[in-house]
Amino acid sequence: LHRAPLQFRRFQEVTLSHLQSIARNYNISYNIDRRFQVLAEQAEAADAARAVLGAELARLAAAGRRLHRRVKRLEGTVGALTPQHHLLTCPEAGAEPHSLWDTVCTQQEPRGPVLPSTASPRPLKARQRPQEEGHQLLVETGTTGMPMEDTEPLRDAQAVTAALSATATGPQEQPGTGRGCMAPAGAPGTFVLAALAERCSPSPACGVGSVLLFPSASSSSAAILRPGLHAGLWVLSLCTWVLTPAPRLGTVLSYASEDGDSKVAVHGQDKDPGSMRFVIGDTAFRELPVTPLLDGKWHHLCLIWSSRRGQYRFYVDRRLLAAGSGFQQGYEIPAGGSLVLGQLQGHVKAGFSPTGAFVGRLAGLALWSRALLPGEVASMATGRGLPRRPLLTLANASLQGEVQRVACTCLEHCP
Repeated sequence: LHRAPLQFRRFQEVTLSHLQSIARNYNISYNIDRRFQVLAEQAEAADAARAVLGAELARLAAAGRRLHRRVKRLEGTVGALTPQHHLLTCPEAGAEPHSLWDTVCTQQEPRGPVLPSTASPRPLKARQRPQEEGHQLLVETGTTGMPMEDTEPLRDAQAVTAALSATATGPQEQPGTGRGCMAPAGAPGTFVLAALAERCSPSPACGVGSVLLFPSASSSSAAILRPGLHAGLWVLSLCTWVLTPAPRLGTVLSYASEDGDSKVAVHGQDKDPGSMRFVIGDTAFRELPVTPLLDGKWHHLCLIWSSRRGQYRFYVDRRLLAAGSGFQQGYEIPAGGSLVLGQLQGHVKAGFSPTGAFVGRLAGLALWSRALLPGEVASMATGRGLPRRPLLTLANASLQGEVQRVACTCLEHCP
């Protein structure tokens, strides 16, 4: 009996220890539950943040697509817009200026209408979009009536930038246009947007290199571009300054392969002097309007063709005159042929005829194996030099017959 208190105390100690162990386990379980609850709340917050971020990314992607479409439309507008489409119009020649902007432009020479063009072997279903008074833009359309213009011009699109430049002290004219702009005398420090100044008065075409003179229609006169094409072409851009006093354009360029076919040709026609044929692959061609070129003045023309969807564009003085698709889609211009200026080839470097000869002057001619951007076309047409990486230029030309190479600082001063 005397050991009972000792056993009771031991029982108390064991019970207390057991209760303490139960309390500790309960605290651990409670802490774990609380931790899981915190983690669940954090996961819900992360899901909500992810949803908000996804919605924001979708909004930014849509805005980016809209901006990309606007940039492409703006590039086309920059290349095709005429001086009459300025945000600020120029006053008539001799009119009294009423504001600073009115003094920017002195006069604008009106231009005649552009003739429509047709396509072969399949006819063009075309609609005409007014560009300016007396001007029309020919766009090839499909069966749906929607224009089939180049929808990817030209992926490496450059952003259109506006810069400020000091106004000049006198007017400048583009070769053959007779248009000019001047700043008011005695207004030092006046600035105008360079883009507006350019629209009113493009810089004269200077620094284009030598000029080739084709004095008469002769079967012996030609210029051969060497070394020719070492690889086939899926994309072609051809640009040149041209001046012709003839009633038709004649042959600007022809490319014939060893089998005797003309794989590429750009030549006028006797039966329709106001149009020229752009030939790809010997049998297929498009007829393009060239009436603006037949006034005996310098003009800049560019032809751009892509095999991917058969897209083509035709520019004169940086204005888009014709465009379409489905023209020799999937065709490759073969390598190894001969490139001749001024003559239409019956077979390689031969078969020349006076009836197809070019009469006049060519300057700044170059070929590219890529599709030029509208901004690059406009830069050449305003005398800012050739875009990067041309395949061939007039420096590669060897002359035959009466063709002469003339050095000119600026085209407007060329004899």
